Amino acid sequence: MKLYHYSVDSYKGAEHLTNDYKNNYRFAEPYILALRESADVFRAVFLATMYMSREVTALNLRKYENYQKDAVEGIFEYVRETEFPKDASRLRCVYYCESEKEALAYAEEDCFAAGLFTKEQVVLLEVEVDEDSVRRYDQAFFNRALQAIEKNEIDSVFACARQYFSCQRSEHPLIEVVADGDNHVLRSISY
Repeated sequence: MKLYHYSVDSYKGAEHLTNDYKNNYRFAEPYILALRESADVFRAVFLATMYMSREVTALNLRKYENYQKDAVEGIFEYVRETEFPKDASRLRCVYYCESEKEALAYAEEDCFAAGLFTKEQVVLLEVEVDEDSVRRYDQAFFNRALQAIEKNEIDSVFACARQYFSCQRSEHPLIEVVADGDNHVLRSISY
């Protein structure tokens, strides 16, 4: 099936997109390993990474404190592994849009509107994807989980992960398409 992907400063003309191109799994992995031990170990890792993230940011070695997003990704992956093992991992996939128009809108919102990237830095791709590997989830639950972790509401993050992977829909769904299977870049689309 044909899907669309926008790539920021990373696509160099390859025939295939790499699942987990940015190696995001490694940032969530400490939280996953902690959860395999216990909730108390998770909380200890969360507090330790909060401290380290703030130190690294204060030293200007990193622009943002990402520990909260990484912790949410860790919880989501842990829930997926333990309760929804046949589902696609958010961490080991490529994110797609259903249409060229949708991909352009996301690129505009994520990249251009805030002035973070220029049109020369972003490439829109039409990609052939193995239909059996495609999953559609409501990103609104992930966004709620990010808000919950800011308030240290860990149980709510678990609830959001279960809603996400059970393919529930929120009152205002924001559908994201993920696939972890084979893909083939068909063409690059100009802006």
